[in-house]
Amino acid sequence: MTKNVPAVTQHEFDGLPAWKLTSPTGAEALVAERGATLISWQPRPEVEVIDGYESAEELEAQTGDRSLVMLPWCGRIAEGTYSFGGARYKLAERAESAGLGGRAGGIDFGRVGRGPALVLRGRMPGDSGYPWNIDVTVVFALDAGINGEEHLSVSISAENTSDSAAPLSMGWHPYIKMPGVRGISNLSLTIPARTKVLTDARIVPLPGDSAFAGVAAPVRFDYLGTTKIDQSYTNLVPDVDGVVCTELKDPVRSTRVRLTQEPSEAPVAHVFTGDGLPRDERQSIALEPCSALSDAFRRADSAVRLPLGPGETRTITATLTYIGG
Repeated sequence: MTKNVPAVTQHEFDGLPAWKLTSPTGAEALVAERGATLISWQPRPEVEVIDGYESAEELEAQTGDRSLVMLPWCGRIAEGTYSFGGARYKLAERAESAGLGGRAGGIDFGRVGRGPALVLRGRMPGDSGYPWNIDVTVVFALDAGINGEEHLSVSISAENTSDSAAPLSMGWHPYIKMPGVRGISNLSLTIPARTKVLTDARIVPLPGDSAFAGVAAPVRFDYLGTTKIDQSYTNLVPDVDGVVCTELKDPVRSTRVRLTQEPSEAPVAHVFTGDGLPRDERQSIALEPCSALSDAFRRADSAVRLPLGPGETRTITATLTYIGG
């Protein structure tokens, strides 16, 4: 084991196969093979940032979609039906949710290669509702900044291994909690966006241009209090480095967690305050980078972003950064 680079070791999570990444600074991440699911990230010893699954039972049921890799669609597909390439398809998932975040959560991944990053690969076979085979690769890597900040990057790639173009959107669904703080009420949130997405009661975007409403950028919640958010934002505003940074902050301790996404890969940022979760409601916030809107499979304004040709690969990368003690 090289001392100056992160180590990857075989582990388990409540009896399920898992892998642990450990950096030279002491940061650790635990990833279950089922769904390539991030269970824990501790940027400092005993400092937990991820509100992940607590048991194998939760993970297998995907209760709350915690740290879900969302493929081959992100969000909902209204009525569980869509059309593509002149054919109409009906998903096996419940029509009221259409899987919420696709199917990757049920795949058993395996590690490929060696090195300081954890590379997991799995295959998502097609069926009558989605008749395309997709190979999925998820890469987890730890890094430390020159100013003491800690980074966890997650890169999700989908390759179409079928012989025809497939519709595909993708995203990631981590729940972020602030160490040492119970609940989210006293936290602040900043989203660098100029547009919010209006939805119906099912959290499905309204038709056409009626789905988009301008907002002052950045969107700020200086004190979340009892505010309920289950909201997508787009028309994202990059910083000087060309990336989009959504930030959750504890104003008392001045600790911050940032989620960074590339706007060309993931032009949508979804935020969910965890209302109605069956466990630990409003104890964390889901910050979700997405390649397309929810219900994109049924939207004309998303059609150009969806097709993935045979042999083509689509990737999104998100980086979590912890700044604090």
